[in-house]
Amino acid sequence: MYNKVILIGRLTATPEMVTTANAKSVTRVTIAVNRRFKSQSGEREADFVTVVVWGRLAETLASYGSKGSLISIDGELRTRQYEKDGQKHYVTEVLAQSFQLLESRAQRAMRENTVAGDLADLVLEEEALPF
Repeated sequence: MYNKVILIGRLTATPEMVTTANAKSVTRVTIAVNRRFKSQSGEREADFVTVVVWGRLAETLASYGSKGSLISIDGELRTRQYEKDGQKHYVTEVLAQSFQLLESRAQRAMRENTVAGDLADLVLEEEALPF
């Protein structure tokens, strides 16, 4: 059996790393991934996917990632459940095994200076993909 997820999207917030009681680094981020097609109303829709990053990889993402960064994530889909106040809650998230920031520092600086934080204008069209 095979469980592999590859996502390309933008970070919805600047990653923040925390350290567990066992002294392991972990970062949880959400990335906005555009759907392939527009809706009937002509709007571009996106899915917001939770990604968990552990260890040195989490430290690197927290150091270099920022809100709006274009990122490629390679990992596994994980599901888990927990009980709170007598109700079961189910969580689906991606456990990252690697990532790549897909824009240079110059591109990131230009985006931060011209867009002023509006992610709606940062739609990556299918034709613009490098592959």
